[in-house]
This record gives sequence, structure tokens and C-alpha cells, in this order.
Amino acid sequence: MKVRLARRAAVSAAAWLAVAPCVADEPAPGQLLYNKHCLTCHQADGGGVPNMQPAIAGGTWVKGDARALALFVMSGGFDSASRKDSDVGNVMPPFRQLADADLAAILTFIRQKFGDGGSSVSAADVAAVRPSLPAETS
Repeated sequence: MKVRLARRAAVSAAAWLAVAPCVADEPAPGQLLYNKHCLTCHQADGGGVPNMQPAIAGGTWVKGDARALALFVMSGGFDSASRKDSDVGNVMPPFRQLADADLAAILTFIRQKFGDGGSSVSAADVAAVRPSLPAETS
């Protein structure tokens, strides 16, 4: 009886494992949010689009201070308007509308993937720089 129960349990476990999604294959929340908000411009490899969107892979903003990066992304890049005529050509929109936790997840993902394994960014880091954002214009 014990042998039959053990076999049934083993077969049930094997069947469950065969159809259960592999947790390791699921993208991190930060990657999902990056895919939604950033992928089109900065691409899956962080290389950007030549003559249109800048690369972020290995960039000083990505590797640098996490709070400065948060402020940069929430404000749409510092002095973006003057860069409109640069070799990149396009201006990044501000992402201040994202929740602190969502932005922290995106920044953590890009720092770890494109910033040589940079440190995590917390929602508290993002919240701390919100008061420094320039006022929104209508």
C-alpha cells in the first residue's frame, strides 16, 4: 500500500512538474516593465536605435548614482529639448507617472543588465528624488 501511494505521489509530482511553468524562465517584473516602457527605443540589448535613440548599455547614467538615474528618467532626461537636434534626434518622454516601485524595478533591471551588474534601486530611492522634479508644464 505504501509503495502504491509513493508511486502515485511520484507520478503526480512528475506530471505537475512537466506542465508547471519554470519560474527561472519567467522575466523579472523589472524586465516586463522595461519591455512595456523602454524596449521600443532602447532595444532588448540596450543598444538603442542608431541615429534615433541612444544606447543605454554601459552608459554612465546606468552605471552611476541610482537616485540621479531615477531623476533623469522621471524628468525625461536633463535638457532633453536642446538634444532634439542632436545625432540621436529624439527626446525621451518623462516617466514621472510610473509608481515608485515600478520605476525602481525598471531601474534595477537596467542597472543589473546594462550597467555591469549595478546595485538595486529601491522605491524609497525613487520617492526621495520626486521632490526634486521640475514642475510639470501644461
